[in-house]
Amino acid sequence: MTRQQAICIALFAGFGLAVAMLVHDYAHADVLGGPLLAPRLPGDTIRLTPVERLGKLMLYDSTLSNPPGYSCATCHVPETGFTGPNSEVNAFSGPQPGVVPGRFSNRKPQSYLYAAFSPEGPYFDPHQQVWLGGSFWNGRVPDLAKQALQPPINPNEMANTPDGPYPPLIGGYSPLLVQKLAKRPYTELFKQVYGREVFNVSSPKQVYELFGEALAAYESSGEVCAFSSKYDASKYGNPPKDLYTLTPSEERGRQLFFGQAQCSACHSSASIPAIQATTQGKETLTMYCYANIGVPKNLGNPYYQQTDKESDPHGYNSLGTKYVDYGLGANPNPAPDGTRFYKAVPGDIPEFRGLFKAPSLRDTDKRPSPDFVKAYMHNGFFKSLQDVVHFYNKRNIATDASGKEIVFDLRNVPPSGYTPLFPPPEVLENVQNVSGVTPAQATSAIESNGQIGNLQLSPQQEADLVDFLKILNDGYTKPNPVSP
Repeated sequence: MTRQQAICIALFAGFGLAVAMLVHDYAHADVLGGPLLAPRLPGDTIRLTPVERLGKLMLYDSTLSNPPGYSCATCHVPETGFTGPNSEVNAFSGPQPGVVPGRFSNRKPQSYLYAAFSPEGPYFDPHQQVWLGGSFWNGRVPDLAKQALQPPINPNEMANTPDGPYPPLIGGYSPLLVQKLAKRPYTELFKQVYGREVFNVSSPKQVYELFGEALAAYESSGEVCAFSSKYDASKYGNPPKDLYTLTPSEERGRQLFFGQAQCSACHSSASIPAIQATTQGKETLTMYCYANIGVPKNLGNPYYQQTDKESDPHGYNSLGTKYVDYGLGANPNPAPDGTRFYKAVPGDIPEFRGLFKAPSLRDTDKRPSPDFVKAYMHNGFFKSLQDVVHFYNKRNIATDASGKEIVFDLRNVPPSGYTPLFPPPEVLENVQNVSGVTPAQATSAIESNGQIGNLQLSPQQEADLVDFLKILNDGYTKPNPVSP
């Protein structure tokens, strides 16, 4: 059992006050207080176009926060697969500290690896019977260029004061950041890309949108979307190669991934023609869909204690530990087709509660050293791939003192004498396979996909699946990106 699991179980057993005090202590520990160190600008791995280079330079510019010190890359470093850079923060929290000490986001940094291939959205796919596309964990913007505009004006991240109310819907911009763009070492390149008079003829909002477009161009480049893993170098890549042969364990894991373990139900683009067309048949290892897999609440996130309106008027948490993250159900912006995801308050439309976007599994185990801790899921609850796979396999399992296992419905407590292996879901509505049937017990083709929680995998099969996931890290070969 992980420390997070123990904390959550204690909370739900009635020790809420003690746990809250523990979380409060950790929230103010030096290791979590921030701010994080600014990452260095890495060398190029491919030849970048002018707009891609501009985007990269701005992505790593740590003067663009307020106060200076944070760049967009601060929370998205390539050494960790473009997500949380601090092992100690990941080990307890997952969500990262912002540039203003004491402020934290409500979610962990979502990697922008392969986010460029996410369709504009969110939209409802009638064939898959799921919502797809858009950007952010909750899909609150339609594409990657719009996503890049939000962290700089998030009070708990880069903390630039936006022009107008916060939070903005899809727009919003920072006048201060725009002023800085006109006086940076790369300003000449900005003018080369967007016109010599760009700062004279464009409004500040337009310049800010160009900033987002350039960041998206870099995040769409072959330096970020490299398709250069051992998987791509094997006969399973596109095109097939003979540069890497899967070990027996990795091959068994691959078969599980696309078979009994059902990972590919959400983490494969093969069934979405629109995505396959943009990747030219390469596998993104996500379909960019939204699902509720029953992730427990992560009370290690200091955001639950961030309740002071005076010190953080636009980013404070008014609900404290009662805060519930409804994911797509907390998306304040309508879908491109006009669908609203909540009416008055987050979560008030039941069908969208608890749905989060499935990220690419590429670089899911990328880390700068073997002992580096990564945080998984939207809230960072899990700390290893082993824990993640075990959760998918046995989420609906409870055990007694002798270790005997039973399957239980998450809507009910298990029988007396049995303890769940995992804390309850943060949001119970819409949990996939809430009753815990096996894939073989599914009664329809739709139900047979995503029947997590009781996959009946052996410990060896769990290990095989982890071994397969580890070969999805880019960097085994030179970048092999999608051709223009």
